[in-house]
Amino acid sequence: MNEKEVLEQHADVLAGIENVPPAADVPVPERRLSEFECVRRETLAARGASPAPMETKIVRPVFLRFVLQAAAAVLLLGGLYLQFRPQSVRTARVVVTSPGDEIESTRPRIAWTSRDGASQRYDVWILPAEGDPLTVPALFKRENVVSPVEFSALEPGKGVLATALEQGTDYRVLVCLAGAGRMAGVPVHFRTSKSSR
Repeated sequence: MNEKEVLEQHADVLAGIENVPPAADVPVPERRLSEFECVRRETLAARGASPAPMETKIVRPVFLRFVLQAAAAVLLLGGLYLQFRPQSVRTARVVVTSPGDEIESTRPRIAWTSRDGASQRYDVWILPAEGDPLTVPALFKRENVVSPVEFSALEPGKGVLATALEQGTDYRVLVCLAGAGRMAGVPVHFRTSKSSR
């Protein structure tokens, strides 16, 4: 095949070369570049010359560059957020150890354990067995104490005249970090036995 036949065979590709603007900043699609290279090699082979490799500049689309920059920015901002985010509020991790499920005293000692430091203070409530623990009026309470708390140290709630719990009755004890309110704890059920004293 001679040079003229090669040029006639690839007339459509050569017409594409004429349509490319002369400005250097206009990217030529990768597919077109490979077609041009193919025609160049065949033309040089028809002349009897060995084709030297043509330097091709791969032009990456602007959109791909934008996506890569956006992904890098998201990763950077995510890392900064994880590094400097506000630390979560400590929870008390309180485990009530006394009173147990059923007790023999109408004046129980309230005790609990926690992984918090020995200086951590707590608020303690004795609540009725029924009702929302966040809003039900407390029967007895004591604020800003450490474990254990004797029943005699508890103060009666508003309108409560009793000085002890009733026999054979269900109650809940709630221990929370001092000043955190009732939302910061889990009520623990217990019952006074019918033979309590």
